[in-house]
This record gives sequence, C-alpha cells and structure tokens, in this order.
Amino acid sequence: MLLGDLGYPATEAQAAERIARVEGDASTSLIVAEIDGEVAGLAALHVQNVIERDDVGSHVAALVVGEQFRRRGVGEALMDALEDEARARGSRYLALNTAHRRADAHAFYEALGYEHTGRRYGKELR
Repeated sequence: MLLGDLGYPATEAQAAERIARVEGDASTSLIVAEIDGEVAGLAALHVQNVIERDDVGSHVAALVVGEQFRRRGVGEALMDALEDEARARGSRYLALNTAHRRADAHAFYEALGYEHTGRRYGKELR
C-alpha cells in the first residue's frame, strides 16, 4: 500500500478513513496519479494561513509513488500538480518535509529546485 511505502503503514480501512478525512478538509487537496487504471502515486497539499509570510502557506503533506512506477515521471507530475494547486490557492511558496534517511527523495526534490532550508521536529502528544 502506498501509505506504507511512505512510512505510514495503514490497513485499507485506515487508509480509506484518512482519505475521507482529507477530502472533507477544504484546506487540503489530494491528487492521485494513475497508469493503465492502476494507482501509481498520490500527493497531498495543505494550504494554511501562516504568520511568517504575507501570502498563504502551502505544504506538501504527502508524496508517494509506487515502487513499480518510480523513475517514470510520476513524482515530477504530482509535484507539478501540487505547485499549480498551491499557486491557484494564492501561495507563492511551497515547503515539504522528508526524513533524513531518504537520500533519494532529497536528490529528487533538489533536482526540482527545492532547497534544504532547515529541520523539522516532532513530538507525539498524549
């Protein structure tokens, strides 16, 4: 399952619930890429008002391409679609997070013109 490939394992029921939640959120867009009727990848964009910019902020909430579809332009097409959607929603800057261990993803994003600008920290809230 694609979410598992991204490092977020989920059962089919969990994935369906997450997708339904995202689809019900006007600040989030979900884009699915298909090849020959098969889901090849998915991407999600989250748009929000931010204090650090004059325009709205956009964040790549997810990007994953199925292993058998990689190196075929699917990821780049999904990123192009996210950038277009961010612009359409009034954003002039798009940010994303990627795990330290994902050197392949780092090279991909850099090839698309993204710069390493900082760190992300997280904490499980209980």
